[in-house]
Amino acid sequence: MRLHRLLGFVAVLAAFSVVVAACGSDPTPTPQPATKAAPTATPVPEDKPITLDIIDAFPTVLDISRGTLHFIDEVARLSNGTVTLNRVGGPEVTHSLEQFAPTRDGVYDGIITVGAYHTDHTKLGLGENLRANYGRVADNFGPAVECGVFDALEDVYEPLGMQYVGSIVGGWGARLWTVDPINSTEDFKGKHLRAATIYQPFLHAYGATTAPLQFSEIYPALEKGVIKGLYWGGSGALAGKWNEVLNYQYPDSLAGGGGLAVLFNQKAWGKLTANQQKAVRDAVASASAYQTRQMNDVEKKEVAGLTAAGVETIDWSDEMAATFTNDHYDKIIQQYLIDVDPTLGQPLADAIRCVNDIILPDRG
Repeated sequence: MRLHRLLGFVAVLAAFSVVVAACGSDPTPTPQPATKAAPTATPVPEDKPITLDIIDAFPTVLDISRGTLHFIDEVARLSNGTVTLNRVGGPEVTHSLEQFAPTRDGVYDGIITVGAYHTDHTKLGLGENLRANYGRVADNFGPAVECGVFDALEDVYEPLGMQYVGSIVGGWGARLWTVDPINSTEDFKGKHLRAATIYQPFLHAYGATTAPLQFSEIYPALEKGVIKGLYWGGSGALAGKWNEVLNYQYPDSLAGGGGLAVLFNQKAWGKLTANQQKAVRDAVASASAYQTRQMNDVEKKEVAGLTAAGVETIDWSDEMAATFTNDHYDKIIQQYLIDVDPTLGQPLADAIRCVNDIILPDRG
């Protein structure tokens, strides 16, 4: 573990009481009150005010964006007002799948995204999405630091001209919604689903085909019958009114997701002092604690809202659930991390499995 990061993260983890064991012990934890805020960074003379422009992969209509907005506020607070992150917009400005290159090239200074949205630049970024983040809403920021996930991802992005800072975790992983019922892996055959590239190894193995549509494209695709369901990493069904064009939901996400990756181009990151960089890293930890609390409530409301709107819940057998969960992790890790680049992929795979063993010890 790199010392400069460990010192900052350990302090914030203690301040925000990110205790994984406590989260995992209760299948439906009660949202906790706000914990004591981390102290602001002590300003030093060279911490001159700076504003950095960031692009967001998600529209603010989605609940997940509340974590991004909280992160922006925390950066300002923890840097004692010397760092301002200016959110220039979301996918309405630049398509979610096309934001990586302009950020690397300096059109934007930073990006809030997920690894699944820039697989054309590196598939190893998918490792950020593969950390279990469900237990039900067990936080995985602590294990990610402990297991070295953030270190491994920093090594992945450095040669690409990007600085990986960390992930704003919290919430649940990908969920399945369909037009037709799915009761076994055989039922996926011939189904065309909205799913990011990350999910191809196991969905395609089941006989499904996939398309990586962004949020605004999903409803019309379902309405026209272009897709027969979707595997989507987080909330959004009620905001997207998918209940009008879908019939079935499934009990859990059954497989986790990482969170919102925070990346800066290296030139912009280099403009920050060490003190300011620490404030940004600490803001990721702070936003993760916030996101974990608020997304627990969002999940409960979304599942209940879909049920009230007539979307039927299909309960899978334990065997089906275990097969789906294990294939999700194992097939993706092997095909997109280890096979693509054993040198960088194997350490990342080991770190991800370390996190998953902590969060989902009984995944079978």
